[in-house]
Amino acid sequence: MQLQNIEGVIFDLDGTLYNIRHMKLRISFMLLKSLKYLKNLFKARKSVRGAKHRDKEALLDYLYNELATNAGTSADDAKNWYLNTFMPAFVKLLKKKGVARPGISDFLREMRAKNIKLGVVSDFGHVKERLEAIGIDPGLFDTLKASEDFAVLKPSPLPVLGVAGEWDIPVEKIVMVGDRDDMDGECARNAGMFFLGISEKKVDDEKFFMWNEALSLLRVATDLERI
Repeated sequence: MQLQNIEGVIFDLDGTLYNIRHMKLRISFMLLKSLKYLKNLFKARKSVRGAKHRDKEALLDYLYNELATNAGTSADDAKNWYLNTFMPAFVKLLKKKGVARPGISDFLREMRAKNIKLGVVSDFGHVKERLEAIGIDPGLFDTLKASEDFAVLKPSPLPVLGVAGEWDIPVEKIVMVGDRDDMDGECARNAGMFFLGISEKKVDDEKFFMWNEALSLLRVATDLERI
């Protein structure tokens, strides 16, 4: 598969459209009073990952129960912490420390002028609020989704396949841009899409590029005559 004739671009959010150094450490300081939850959150999310749930509500209920079991609390308390403590702290951290990748807004406008479809698929919810927190206009995208909207987490291909269906664009004409090969890359490959990886430094991996290099590749790949 070659990166050409691209008609749609799906971006991951965290680590892709912005980067914050020592992010886990920073949010740990913000949530010192509830570290019992925070230190078990990603363990709970790992247990959810890879399984297809009935719907978004079932996925989140499973997450809250796993988090509660690991933290030694009730599912209701875990849910309350996740919705009313963790997610607001996440958005607050992005507002304070998050900076959008250079040139991203101009790039998105350029893509829209070419009639290229644009989307975000993030594993976490509150996608609109998190984009606003880092200074990116959510209105520049055609589609904003969280993986949990499809009752899965990455690397399940269901979220990006759902976006492709919404756009009515063949998967081979859509590229997934992300920072993790084990999540975003695997998600794209499972869907039959091209994956373009973002790296903070040059690495010996033909799938990964520095941010400005990635934008240049996308410009060439979407340089099509539109009807």
